[in-house]
Amino acid sequence: MELDDLKKDWESVTGQSSQQNILSHKNIDQMTQQKYKAKVNKIKYPEWIGGAGCLLLAGYLVFNFYKLDTIFYQATGVLGFSLLIIMPVLSILSLVQFTVANNLNKSYAEAIRQFAHQKKRFIKYQKINALLSYLLLVTTIILAPKLFQGKRDIAGNEWFWLASFSFGYIFLLFVTKWIKKVYGNALKQAEELLIEVNS
Repeated sequence: MELDDLKKDWESVTGQSSQQNILSHKNIDQMTQQKYKAKVNKIKYPEWIGGAGCLLLAGYLVFNFYKLDTIFYQATGVLGFSLLIIMPVLSILSLVQFTVANNLNKSYAEAIRQFAHQKKRFIKYQKINALLSYLLLVTTIILAPKLFQGKRDIAGNEWFWLASFSFGYIFLLFVTKWIKKVYGNALKQAEELLIEVNS
């Protein structure tokens, strides 16, 4: 009788410990997925905000297209509109690939290989977007006098062109370097998390 009671107690204790072990593994997986998602969201949220801003500007350009009265300005407006649509699409394409389940539920070698491939594609899309942003800067500066003209004609002022191109280029150079650094750190932390989880 005592032996049967001891056996039942032992089975209940081992059953509880294995159930706690399963729960703790689930908790660790959930925490890891949340950490990975947080690292990727450091990239996602600014990209979504930037994409929304581009689409708003594209809408503004469409509603004010009538102000572009020459073929040159109209062609520049179409180019600017195209860039404002293409850039968010490239951002979305670069972000769609970073999903939590794809990287965390695979073997170590496969997860690291897939993440490296995703990272390479993301960096390629970001480089294309950076190059397009310089072209967008040029179209924006050309269109600004027409779209935002007031009582003074700033298009005839040579200082406007010199200052806007110089400051615009310097500003864009610093912003792209800063974004590259922030995104690089976020990707590095996500990769380290994958290595830590899968090792």
